[in-house]
Amino acid sequence: MSDDDDDFILEEFEWALKDPTEEKLRALGDVVSTITKKLVDAIGGLDKRLYDLETKLDGLDSKVDQIASRGVAPPSAASAAASAAPDIASAPIAKAPTARPPPTGGGGGLMGELKTLLAARRRKADATGE
Repeated sequence: MSDDDDDFILEEFEWALKDPTEEKLRALGDVVSTITKKLVDAIGGLDKRLYDLETKLDGLDSKVDQIASRGVAPPSAASAAASAAPDIASAPIAKAPTARPPPTGGGGGLMGELKTLLAARRRKADATGE
C-alpha cells in the first residue's frame, strides 16, 4: 500500500471516530468485515495456487528421478547449444504471456474497492446529517 492509501484509510477512520455514532461504527465494521473477507479469499486462492505448483514440482521431480534411474545423463550446456544452433533460426518466436487481471476483478483492486466503499459510506452519513 502506498502512503496515500494509508492516509486515506486513516482519515476515514478518524472521520468516523471523531463523532462516533452507531451508524458510523457499523459502517466501519462493515468495511473491516469486507476487507477481512477479501483477504481470506485472496489467501485461499494463493494457497490453492501454491498447492498446484507444489504438485507440479513433485511431478517434475519424479520425472527427473525416473530419467536419472535409467542412467540417461542430461546433455551438457555446450553440446546442447551446439546441437540446437541450426534449429534456432527456424524456431517460432514465443509470445510473452499476457498479464492476469487482479483477482478482485480490476478497477484498482482491493484498495480501489476499499476507497470506493469508504467514500460511499461517508457520503451516505454526511447526507443523513451525522
